[in-house]
Amino acid sequence: MALLTAVSMCFALGAATTEQFKHLAAAEAGPLAGLGALPGLRVLRPELAKIADGTDPLKLQQMFASAMLAADPVISRVYYVDDHFVPYTGAKPVARGWNNKRGRAERGHADTHVTAHDGRAVCFVSGEPSGLSTTLPKALAELKKAAGPGAEIMLGFDRGGAYAQVFTHCRDQQVHWVTYRRAPLAVPAALPVITAVTYGGRTRDITWAEETVQLKDYGDARQITLFEHGRVALQILTSDTAACPADILAWLKSRWREENFLRYASENYGIDKICDYLASIETNTKLTRNPARDQANAAVRDADKTLAAAERGLAALLADPGLTPAAKNARIPDLEKNITRARAAAAAAVTARKPVPAKLPASDINPDAKTALLRAGRRGLQMVLRLLAHNAEHWLSGHLNAYLRDDDEYRAITRQTIIRGLAGTITYAPAAITVTLEQPASRRVARALELLLDEINADPPAIPGDTRPINYQITPHRI
Repeated sequence: MALLTAVSMCFALGAATTEQFKHLAAAEAGPLAGLGALPGLRVLRPELAKIADGTDPLKLQQMFASAMLAADPVISRVYYVDDHFVPYTGAKPVARGWNNKRGRAERGHADTHVTAHDGRAVCFVSGEPSGLSTTLPKALAELKKAAGPGAEIMLGFDRGGAYAQVFTHCRDQQVHWVTYRRAPLAVPAALPVITAVTYGGRTRDITWAEETVQLKDYGDARQITLFEHGRVALQILTSDTAACPADILAWLKSRWREENFLRYASENYGIDKICDYLASIETNTKLTRNPARDQANAAVRDADKTLAAAERGLAALLADPGLTPAAKNARIPDLEKNITRARAAAAAAVTARKPVPAKLPASDINPDAKTALLRAGRRGLQMVLRLLAHNAEHWLSGHLNAYLRDDDEYRAITRQTIIRGLAGTITYAPAAITVTLEQPASRRVARALELLLDEINADPPAIPGDTRPINYQITPHRI
């Protein structure tokens, strides 16, 4: 317990990988988690691997997420889900996926993260890059485990998951969904309405139109069209027919909290790191394009071109002013026979293509096809610890901002000034643990921190595995 707590603390201090733990003072980082000193890498890595190999990281994640949601429920019931590509630079035959950061296909794997409406990390799943329409059901299954039976869920996602099969899966799981409509946008059938909306203390006029639309392979869905400057700006699709349109617009706008989480957690908590380059090489059974289908498609295209050329030849003959009617009549039978043969060949090509599957397992196409599966268990354990550190900062910054009132800089102040910037002393006594922090240079930050510590000391926390309460105090200001 102390070791896992220490690792999460080190991630909070800015170490993106366990390799960077060596840059921390072992005698100072260890006491943060109740250890005399932080173990060296030669001890830390085998111990972490032993714990990861002997546990279920997804089960551990579910326990932490369930406890977090029970202590601080998501009142809006809105959660966001999105894919995050993690590049791989090793020599193993890892699958390729699209890296949005660099705008090109690269080798790696994809994490699918679920965050709460307020930006807290709830759960994640990892696998080969395959698109949100494929990974969303797996992430939803983990979310339902964390939220508990009977929990109401509204799932928000971008256009990457806006497909009928995703909507149908959500409906089957009794989960509401909200997303953007994929292009091309539909022509609104309802008249627009102008409404004044107050959100975050600001009031603005929005113009929207609401209607029920029919989605192919799904059924009825609610569509909200947002207008800006008299033109359609975007269209929202949702399964929730009862919520206020302004709430739905706010929920979908808040989906950027998921993007911000992926960005800042990548920069500050190393969620892009692989952790372990060891992998097991297995037979690649992923569905890939069937070369035989491509050849069949080419045969159909060639037959269609031959048929079109034969039909054009007949049309050119009939329109040729230089030929007499008798000459035309003499050549028409041969051209009609060419068209008949070409039409039969095109039909035969289509018939021959039907039994050829569009995709096959890669091992069926190439018996030597292999894929590398990274040790997801070891990385999964570290990911749980990284997300714990992120959520701890999220809680701390939110409560600090209740006194600081600085919506623009409170996260940076919490991370750089308090978590990583303040020096302090930890005193272990038989009855309690006392943490003495140096006073921040900024007076408004110092005042907000004093109020926050008073709030924390009202219900003192404890180190995992230790029953002694932790009390916090600030040293008097010194010039």
